Amino acid sequence: MGKSAAGWLLLLFSVLAFAQPEVGRDYLPIDPPLQPATKKIELLEFFYYGCPECSDLEPFLQEWLNGRNDVEIVRVPAFRSAWLPLARTYYALRTLGQEQLLRGRIFSAIRGGADLNDEHVLFAWIGTHGVDLKKFEPIYASKEVQLKIADSANLAMRLGIAGVPSLVVDGKYLVMGDLARSDLLDQLVDMAKQRRRITP
Repeated sequence: MGKSAAGWLLLLFSVLAFAQPEVGRDYLPIDPPLQPATKKIELLEFFYYGCPECSDLEPFLQEWLNGRNDVEIVRVPAFRSAWLPLARTYYALRTLGQEQLLRGRIFSAIRGGADLNDEHVLFAWIGTHGVDLKKFEPIYASKEVQLKIADSANLAMRLGIAGVPSLVVDGKYLVMGDLARSDLLDQLVDMAKQRRRITP
């Protein structure tokens, strides 16, 4: 291939990489959109600890968020009846300030075969990873955590979340996890900023 042809291909790929996101192909609009909860652009991540794709998405999100000060991520555990123990676990660990520390370990343990949906297995695992079970168990079983799970389920229904992982940018744009890529999220964040500027 000549240098000229190679140059045109490089230009073509560059244009495609930064083409405007397309509705129905790259994302779905949320209608009506949610009111942003923070001054930063809010990224909602609907996830389940037992989802391999959620585990795969985690390092990508960490890399994409690294050094950004314009985006705030809010993780929302998706809820089905079989997933209740791990949804409770998320909120209990977050209350104790230990979710971020243990998030990757939980993904790894489940992918390694640990059945953390079994509460006996879960509590034993939690207790061997630096969490005070005397604090964890009452929070895990609390009404407050149950209400948070109900709110999460209602939010997922309101946004039309059909599977995990799913990302919602600033309450306006829904992206399935397998479509997530840095340039797409960057563009949706920019679109959300523009919309904030023109929306009273």
